[in-house]
Amino acid sequence: MAVLIPNQFSTYKLTEEEVLEGSKLTITQKQVMQNHLASIASEKLSAAYDPSDSLKSIQEESYHRGQIDLITYLLDQSDAADEATAQ
Repeated sequence: MAVLIPNQFSTYKLTEEEVLEGSKLTITQKQVMQNHLASIASEKLSAAYDPSDSLKSIQEESYHRGQIDLITYLLDQSDAADEATAQ
């Protein structure tokens, strides 16, 4: 059973099985995440660089990159959990 570990960001002590089960996404959740990923990627590609405010352009690029990386990570973790428990 998950045990709350008091700290700045509220983490839980989980067993390996709990981590695997908690990492699995349903097919519908995967589809929604993929739609988010496509939308964010489209925004990233269509964003125009503004030479008069280069810092803002760089920050927006980084923000989109972070969103893409997080969604990709969650989808990959789900796939790995599915594979690990399928055996």
